Amino acid sequence: MWFEWTRAYNAESSLSIPVAQYGLRKRQRRAKLPGMAAENTHDPVITLLSGLDDLLDITDANIARARLIKQRIAHLRREVTAGKPLTTIVAAEQRPLILELITDNITALQDVGSRLRWAEAAALRAEGLTVAAIARVFGVTRQRVSKLLQQPPASARIRGPSRGSAGPY
Repeated sequence: MWFEWTRAYNAESSLSIPVAQYGLRKRQRRAKLPGMAAENTHDPVITLLSGLDDLLDITDANIARARLIKQRIAHLRREVTAGKPLTTIVAAEQRPLILELITDNITALQDVGSRLRWAEAAALRAEGLTVAAIARVFGVTRQRVSKLLQQPPASARIRGPSRGSAGPY
């Protein structure tokens, strides 16, 4: 099912990116596995599957932002090569600016990556892998895995864009 708009940022953001412009579809959640009821939300496998779905959603949003970045780069290059002063170009630019888009891509991947890392470690631990074995899989120390398993991610939501913190380009 195609949706007219997909949110590139969380609900607090005012930016929506048109799906048709980028050829994206809003991802529907995967079919539930047996036992995937609301009461099983603490099941490590269900948490991992949810994290993978979140990663797919973030990847789609990042692709949309990357395409917008490419458009902004082309526009900026045209304006600069036409001899317009950068101050004039920047003053007329629409938000989000290129660096804001880059920051949003990085932030979204870091956030979903940390949640996915925790979910995968928890699922591996639930399957009986030792902390040392998980550390070898992840390429980190046992202490890092132990700390990771003790502290689930603080937030399940994607942080909003960093408005005002990034410069124009």
